[in-house]
Amino acid sequence: MGELSGSLSIGAYLGKVILALVVLAFSGWLLLSVSKRKGWVQKGSDNLYVISSLPLGRDVFFVLRCGPEVIAVVTGPSGTRLMGKWTLKEWNTLESEKDES
Repeated sequence: MGELSGSLSIGAYLGKVILALVVLAFSGWLLLSVSKRKGWVQKGSDNLYVISSLPLGRDVFFVLRCGPEVIAVVTGPSGTRLMGKWTLKEWNTLESEKDES
């Protein structure tokens, strides 16, 4: 069976696919770098910080610092439940007592 006229060889096809992927990757990198310079992408906030997390089966236990407060939540398929809430001063006192013992 002969080669059909106008059909691409596998090498030419792969070359075009690789070129397209390189162009897409460069375009994505360029868009991200421009958006960082223009301020379109913001860095993470210091007001919300994950102190700790612990997987518990299908749920996850999180301790989060939210501004001046520390909260503990359990989140999973059944929803999110608040487990505790402390001020940052109370949390630091508890942590220092734990370190001393």
